[in-house]
Amino acid sequence: MKLSVRNKAISLGIVFMLMFTSCARPAPKPTSDEIIDTVISNFELLAKIPRPSHHEKAVSDFFVSWAKEQGLDPVQDSHNNVMFNVPATKGYENKPLVILQDHMDMVVAVEDGKDFDPLKDTVTLIRDDQARTITADGTSLGADNGIGCGIMMSVVQGKMPHGPLRVIITTDEEDGMDGMFNLDPSWLDGAKYLINIDNEESDNVTVSTAAGDSLRITGTPEFSDAKGDKALAITVSGLAGGHSGVDIDKGRLNGIRALAGLLKELSSNGISYELANIDGGSAPNAIPERAKSVIVIDSKDQAQIESIAAGYLKNLQESYLGIEDSIEITITGEDTIPQVVSEEFKNNVIRLTTEIIDGIYTMSKDMEGLVESSSNIGILRLDPDGLYATTYIRSSVGSLETEILNSQLDLVRECGFSTESIKMSDPWPYNPDSELTELTKKIYLEQNGEEIKIVAVHAGLECGTLALLSPDLDMICIGADIRDAHTTRETVMLDSIPVCWNLLAELLVRI
Repeated sequence: MKLSVRNKAISLGIVFMLMFTSCARPAPKPTSDEIIDTVISNFELLAKIPRPSHHEKAVSDFFVSWAKEQGLDPVQDSHNNVMFNVPATKGYENKPLVILQDHMDMVVAVEDGKDFDPLKDTVTLIRDDQARTITADGTSLGADNGIGCGIMMSVVQGKMPHGPLRVIITTDEEDGMDGMFNLDPSWLDGAKYLINIDNEESDNVTVSTAAGDSLRITGTPEFSDAKGDKALAITVSGLAGGHSGVDIDKGRLNGIRALAGLLKELSSNGISYELANIDGGSAPNAIPERAKSVIVIDSKDQAQIESIAAGYLKNLQESYLGIEDSIEITITGEDTIPQVVSEEFKNNVIRLTTEIIDGIYTMSKDMEGLVESSSNIGILRLDPDGLYATTYIRSSVGSLETEILNSQLDLVRECGFSTESIKMSDPWPYNPDSELTELTKKIYLEQNGEEIKIVAVHAGLECGTLALLSPDLDMICIGADIRDAHTTRETVMLDSIPVCWNLLAELLVRI
């Protein structure tokens, strides 16, 4: 069949119109379930890699290989930080360079009795689509900051349009920030905006954080044979624990302090005991969920000790009603009698752990409900290898940070122990002129019909050091909802992931 020239022109016009319409039509936005599945599939890759702080070589190598699989050219520095640039989506090349930043390490917490090696074993995820949550099997989840990494990976995979991007993934954020403290400042060159995806609340944007110091306390005891004829293991457990910055205002009980308080109570009631060991806490920046000690006594005192412990437990339950509803104190006999430390060393350990500043120190006078300064005893170990303890000091006021630090240093010296102070985070001052914060407020309101909360948090973020390295960098911190981070109850709320995703996607388009 023949076509006239006019008909051919009409036909070609229709073809070109259809082609243009097809090219101009934006890609359909993913559904909430598609967003969740995409992010969790990336998170599952990280969960398979052991990655406690200071042991991130494997996960760092993973990110290098993964970036190469995406056709990118990653850089890995001597501290295992990883950086790579991501070309802009077609049509977005003229947008300003934006940095997406996360950390790759996690805090490892393990349930009592669970056989788990944090350097070898993988985290087992439990997804509950009815409850809309993800938890872990007997360990912390690593959603801090694995979910942020999962979202970032989805962006790199082309799941949302964006201008030129630079991705920076750091190490040791949870315990010392060695990666960020040693970051090459040139990695920030050319960037005007930075979005950190390490928040734990999808309905707020973090714009300021506190500085932090960690005190590492050590001692060298001498062990000798015990005089008593009965060894008892005393355990305080069932506590809520939590993040020592985010959760310090919730009034939760510190397991180490609770155990030391009970041991002090024994002495106050005339019970003579010898101290063999103490084991409490899992990380410097986590409120201890439990603590255990083995003591040696005269067997005739056991009944009185159990009675004192029962009274002590009752007082704790009354004092922490509505805060700690599962406190347990258990006392069990040991088969063998271990060696014990000297009476002087024992008394100094108990004095240190009961007198050192722990919990909230001051509240902010300028921002209602904001903790201004605090300290947390995160770890206490006493065994044949020696004494090791940590405190984590946080403050948004430099003079108060110094005040707490000096008080603790004086007490440690009086107890005859050695100490080392380590800078854990830099302060991130609030920027009232942040264009990124204003844009975030506008987009969140459009998407959710309510205003996003602008918050300063009593915790350290890498943004503090980034602010020192690049003072003109406009930064925010966003994220999905994570409950009970740094504990074995750590939970991701699945339906919050699309909230963070959609906010980030619109920011990258409109920034």
